[in-house]
Amino acid sequence: MNEETIKTLLTEEKWTRASINTYTVPAFQEIDETLKEYTANDDLLEMKAVCEEHIKKNKNSIIAMYVSGSVSLSRKSLDYGNITSLIEMFNENNKPNVVEFLCEKVLKNFEDKYVLRVLASVYEKAHKEEAMYELYERLVAVDFEETDLLLVIAKRYLQNGDKNGALSFYKKAFQRYLNVQNFQAVQDVWDLLLTLIPDDFSYLLGLAHKIIDRFNGEGGMKVLTQLFQLSIEKDNLDQAITSLKLMLATEPHSEWAREQLVSIYRKKYAGHSRLESCIDLSNLDKSYRDIHLAIDEFEKNIAFDKGSFVYHKTWSIGRIQEITHEKVIIDFASKRDHVMSLSMAFSSLQVLPKQHIWVLKSVFPKDKLKAKFIQDIPWGLRTLITSNNNAATMKEMKSEIVPSILTAKEWTSWLNKAKKVLMSDPLIGFLPNENDVYTVRDTPISYEEKSLVIFRNEKRFYQKVKVIRDFLEHGDVESDFFIEMVKYFRDQCSMYQGVNDQVISSLLLVQDLSARYPFIHEIDNTSFKHLYGLLDSVPQTFKAIEDSELKKAFISQVVVTEDPEKVPYVLVSLYPYYLTSFIMDTLREQGKKKVIEDMFKKACRNYKENADLFTYLSRTYDKKFWEKKIKIPFETLVTSQLQLLDFAFNAIEAKKSTVENKKIAKTLLTILFEERTLFDYLSTCNEGQAQRINFIIQRMQGLDPSRKIEVKHAILERFPEFTFLGEEMSSTEMVSSGLLVTKQRYIDKQNELERIMNVDIPENSKEIGEALALGDLRENSEFKAAKEKQGILNTTMMRLTDEISKATVVTTENVDDSKISFGTLATLKNNITGDTVQYKILGPWESEPKDNIISYLAPFGAKLLNKKEGEQFTFEINEQPYDFTVISIEKLQL
Repeated sequence: MNEETIKTLLTEEKWTRASINTYTVPAFQEIDETLKEYTANDDLLEMKAVCEEHIKKNKNSIIAMYVSGSVSLSRKSLDYGNITSLIEMFNENNKPNVVEFLCEKVLKNFEDKYVLRVLASVYEKAHKEEAMYELYERLVAVDFEETDLLLVIAKRYLQNGDKNGALSFYKKAFQRYLNVQNFQAVQDVWDLLLTLIPDDFSYLLGLAHKIIDRFNGEGGMKVLTQLFQLSIEKDNLDQAITSLKLMLATEPHSEWAREQLVSIYRKKYAGHSRLESCIDLSNLDKSYRDIHLAIDEFEKNIAFDKGSFVYHKTWSIGRIQEITHEKVIIDFASKRDHVMSLSMAFSSLQVLPKQHIWVLKSVFPKDKLKAKFIQDIPWGLRTLITSNNNAATMKEMKSEIVPSILTAKEWTSWLNKAKKVLMSDPLIGFLPNENDVYTVRDTPISYEEKSLVIFRNEKRFYQKVKVIRDFLEHGDVESDFFIEMVKYFRDQCSMYQGVNDQVISSLLLVQDLSARYPFIHEIDNTSFKHLYGLLDSVPQTFKAIEDSELKKAFISQVVVTEDPEKVPYVLVSLYPYYLTSFIMDTLREQGKKKVIEDMFKKACRNYKENADLFTYLSRTYDKKFWEKKIKIPFETLVTSQLQLLDFAFNAIEAKKSTVENKKIAKTLLTILFEERTLFDYLSTCNEGQAQRINFIIQRMQGLDPSRKIEVKHAILERFPEFTFLGEEMSSTEMVSSGLLVTKQRYIDKQNELERIMNVDIPENSKEIGEALALGDLRENSEFKAAKEKQGILNTTMMRLTDEISKATVVTTENVDDSKISFGTLATLKNNITGDTVQYKILGPWESEPKDNIISYLAPFGAKLLNKKEGEQFTFEINEQPYDFTVISIEKLQL
């Protein structure tokens, strides 16, 4: 379906006056099959342009709308509005099958809210309840203003006996109602959650905190009263106390809450010898006393009781033997029956829980504690952390048990195991903003909370971007944890001193998130245009952006912000720093063919300065594109590729940008040799052009000698009488059949080729067939892997076939031992070191340099060739001098 074909179809549609009722699903499928034949972006964009122009005059052209929208969808472009218009048209005309087909076409690429609603409605009318609810779940995942539907989904899960499924949707509904401050709806969901998860006190308490914070205390007392009553029903006094404390934090003058707290304390400490005294001393039951001060004093006093462990900075650990209203009697290890006044005890003693590490060390023998720490590492970690006010660094933990419990060596072993526990135990985490301080949690850490901790502790900007992108995929974006992460990027846009890539990236990220999630507000006090105008260097800022999606967003903003006349040239300046098709597609959409042509020509002409860009363009666009679209001759393209390859080899030798140049060299070698581009050119060029190519090839220091011989053979096959100017040819270097090999290696290569052709390739074909059966090729990793393997196998097969066809088998009888040549053992004296060394001279197939088996084509082997017994010679390779005298030459048994 080229431009002419689509015009013909549109004309036929116009003259036949095809009505909406004549279109069926097979008709659209037929168009899809035709579209599949055209995968080149240029062809697709041309078709789209023709259709868009046709729609201007024929607004209801179904074919034009369908083709235009389909092209947009195939390119993952958001301008697929023509398809949604078709969905609306066919829906109004009661054509459910077509509507379903068009909806599914969109939903394969985008989770469009309108399309999801329409298709759900189609399924509802068709009584396809299961499919309808599946769409409802997809809809609430992308439409964050759709809240009531969450309750419908949750109710269905409950009816089907799936409590956990229902809970996930009730929790989402709670958060959404909270976001829009719908108190009555929040209260209704809260009541449901109380009945569904009465034992999850920590979660319910967290919700109560949110209600109080969001509604400024309104309704807070009601939900806390419900939580308190729930705790009483479960006879959980600690939870009841926690609920009452939060009530009093919300309304400090609540007499009812104060009376209930005193009552619960009396139940909890019913056996305490000083209960009433502690209540009286703290004035806990007196309304005139500040409730928070009263609670603190009561809990401090009540901790002092007979049998409690205490710590004194001079006498260390002791235990209270007796306590009255006036005095305390304590047994310290070094001071038995020590008497202190009650007021002195309160000020100088620290009450310790029984599981405190200091208490354990004073009560249990060292060997018993050591065994416990080694056998139960999670217990040991929790004990050390909670003993340090539930906030301990690894250094503080070590000082507590080394050397008092573990030796330094035992600590090292224990620490290695402890680190694994710290990474996996959901009840141990970090303190906020302190990534080396561990704390023990009451409830397991959620994915969302863990992500926030990682986000806070991460110092690198683009790693923070990665954390939030992972969160978008796996976390709850409506959680407070996500909002806090977004706030970091919002702050970057308002607290900068100079505009750099991080400020720009923050703005782009927040803009993207606000477009996707209505509860995230746009940044009002700045814009991309403003920040863009403050940049010192647009290309360098763009280069510094490390996130691919942010680079695309930057490009899109440039298109709408920059002067239209300058846009193409700015995009060209950015291309070397974003080597994908995105910029090229953007330029095509703008119709900037001349700009594209100039960019390609500049890259080809100035290949050294544009090495990465030229390599990318060479890899991405074929000979046909360069010749027909860019109008660059094949000779110019191949010559520039060869010269850049030579430049890369020289840079590698000089140790300049080694990693980058190795990458360039590898890519160009694949294009020129593995994909046979160079040989395609040699098969069509004239003798003068072949002479120039050979000159470039033969002077390349880093190119494998076998490649050079391969080029010479290709030239001789085309021009049998060809004279290689400036080269002295020898029968050893260049023979009519090419490569000298031993019989065994020749057999090995034949076997390898046979295995590839008869075993590997058929197996690979089967893998491709199985992968195709899996469906959607865009997300089919099995298919991609199989196709990559197919390319490798085909390339290897062609290379082996070529090499075997050029190989000449040499036997012992054919070896000329009057001089160093293929198949000889050369014994040499190293005149620099005085040592005697032996080299076996064979070919590249047999070469093993570490065993002194040298290829006659290698630079070192080539220097030895044709030398005779007694001959002394010197040479230099890579600035390394060599000086040898030939002692003897023998034939090898081949």
